[in-house]
Amino acid sequence: MQSHTKKIKFITALLLSLMSVGVCAENMLPAKDKAVLEQAGVPLYPGLQFVNGAIQGEMGVRFATADDVEKVREFYRKAFPSWALNDEYGSWILYNGESGGGPMAYMSKNQVMVAENENLQAWFGVPEDMKTEVVIALPEVAN
Repeated sequence: MQSHTKKIKFITALLLSLMSVGVCAENMLPAKDKAVLEQAGVPLYPGLQFVNGAIQGEMGVRFATADDVEKVREFYRKAFPSWALNDEYGSWILYNGESGGGPMAYMSKNQVMVAENENLQAWFGVPEDMKTEVVIALPEVAN
């Protein structure tokens, strides 16, 4: 039961952080979060623009790029060949865990989500051509 509660808290925190609207004043990921990504061995796709979020506390960081969604997905598949992929219901979530099991299989795992998002410009003020969204969540590191 405690594990289930922890997962619900993580999902709630992640959703709240990803739904927050605002334009980032800086174009760079905060140094403390960059260090956590490096420590976890999660590379940043070249040219990503930091949009919002934080590794510590919020547990999710959102980025945007003008590159094709498939090109970005290929980059992360090559970076994490042993990670499982959940591509059900239109999602594309690469996670450090066992395949199968739906959302319960990846909610508490380190993960990279790559999706096309036509609303990035309207929601976050990124350049209009940035329609590929990358969300990196590291609950295994953040907790």
